[in-house]
Amino acid sequence: MIIIGLGTGRSGTASLANLLNSQTDALCFHEMNPSCVKFAGTPRPILNTIDEYQAILDGGDSAMLTVDLSRGVAAKAYDELCKMPHLNLIGDIAFYYLTYVEKIAAHNSNVRFICLKRDRSKTVQSWIRQASLGKWPSKRLGDRISSLIVREAYHESRNFWMEHDGSVWQPDPVWDKCFPKFPGPTMQEAIEQYWDYYYEQSEVLAKKLPNVFRIVETEQINIPEFQSDLLSFCGVAPENQINADAHIHKSKAK
Repeated sequence: MIIIGLGTGRSGTASLANLLNSQTDALCFHEMNPSCVKFAGTPRPILNTIDEYQAILDGGDSAMLTVDLSRGVAAKAYDELCKMPHLNLIGDIAFYYLTYVEKIAAHNSNVRFICLKRDRSKTVQSWIRQASLGKWPSKRLGDRISSLIVREAYHESRNFWMEHDGSVWQPDPVWDKCFPKFPGPTMQEAIEQYWDYYYEQSEVLAKKLPNVFRIVETEQINIPEFQSDLLSFCGVAPENQINADAHIHKSKAK
C-alpha cells in the first residue's frame, strides 16, 4: 500500500510517520521533496512520486526515487530505504499534498490518505513558535546593528501564510511556495485562516473519497485500539501490526 499523510503541519505528522515506520517492511518519509512542489499547480512531481512508490512496491530498485537530499531527515530515510530488500508499505507525510489528493486517487487506486487534525489554537501557537528564527538576545542585537549598517531588512520570523516583500519576515524559497496564502492581516490570523481552509477542504475530500481518505484526530494516534483500525485501513493485516505507543511518546518527548 502507498500511504500519503496530510495535516496542516504541527499536527502530529511525525507521530504518524513513527507509527507507520514501526511496521515490518514499511518506510514512510516526512516531507520527502518540498523543493520540487508548490501547494497547488505542480501535479507532475507528485504523480511521479506515486509512480516511483508503486514501482518499488512491485519489486523495483528502491534507489529509483526522487528525494530532496538536502534535508537531513529525508536523506536518512532514503539511506534506510536503499537497504531494505522488500517493502509492503511506503509513503510520505506532508501538508502540501492537499490539493493533489483527487489527482493521486484517480491515478492510483493503491493509495490511502490519512489527514491528521489537531486543535486549532494549539496548531496556530505551535506554528508561530516554529516560524520564529529563535535568536539569542545577543545574536538579535548584533543582527539589528548589522542590518542598520548594511541597510538590509532585519527578521525575527518567517511567514509562510501571507504574501510579503521580505521587509518584515524572512523569505524562504523552499517553504513559502508550499503554503497557500491568506489576507491576515496579522500572521496569527493568516495561520488561523489556513487551518480553517485546510480542514474545510479535507471534509470535502472525506465525503468525495470515503473509502480512501480519512480524517484522524491527532490525540487518537496513541490509542492502541485506534492504531489497529488505522493500520488495517493502511493495509496492514492484524496479525502483522506493531503497536508504536512507546515510540510515539518518545518522539513527542524529544
